[in-house]
Amino acid sequence: MAYSEDQVAHLSAQQHAVVRELQELFLQIVVQGESATNARVRKHLLHGAARRVGVIKRCIENVYTLFPPGASRPLHEDKLADVQINLHAFVMNLYGIYDNWAWAYILRHDLEAGIGGRRKIGLFVETTQKRLPTTLRDYLSSATMSEWHEKYVKSFRDALAHRIPLYIPPAQFTHEEGERYKQLEVEKVECVTAMRWERLDLIWSEQAAIGVPCFTFLHAFSEDDPPSPILLHPQMLSDARSIVEFGMLFLRHWHENT
Repeated sequence: MAYSEDQVAHLSAQQHAVVRELQELFLQIVVQGESATNARVRKHLLHGAARRVGVIKRCIENVYTLFPPGASRPLHEDKLADVQINLHAFVMNLYGIYDNWAWAYILRHDLEAGIGGRRKIGLFVETTQKRLPTTLRDYLSSATMSEWHEKYVKSFRDALAHRIPLYIPPAQFTHEEGERYKQLEVEKVECVTAMRWERLDLIWSEQAAIGVPCFTFLHAFSEDDPPSPILLHPQMLSDARSIVEFGMLFLRHWHENT
């Protein structure tokens, strides 16, 4: 579905605001990372969390530039591939930044040996959550955050890394447009077989003019479940705001040890 004019204006304004918030989080991480005396803590903050925030910020900027919410025509396949590359990087770093924060906390308080090994380290792992200050533990264990992590971030990251990569459909069709597109697909194969290259070029051009942009992304949750499409532009902003909100909370309380 297309965004309304009001939604386009709102998304554009919010994108600029979120980029500023991510930049502020980046600076705060760098300040605390530079002051850390433990070299491994510094690594997870400066080369882990801060670097991921920078990538996440740039991914949002790239997606909004390559595929603005006000786009009226489907993207060329190369540009769509570039958008998907940025989406993949966004999701992987969205997932990974929480592990960097978990390691920074565990290492700062020298809990690695007593926690049961590296597999027990993670902000959404109970063994780590039990060691966190109450404020952070309550935030992460809330129903909202638990569901966001399990059903969205972890699910999409796992699919991207191990099963089906995240995918943005090239266009959205009416029933009639979809039927015409499929007819042209059949004819393309015939043209290649018969080496009718001029007609093939015309088919490519006709297909490019069919339909409207599809502003969703999806993956198959399992072999049996149908894909669940998610609106691309607002989801990226919402995810980034979640990082900013928790990141600032983490930096205010990670010095506390229960």
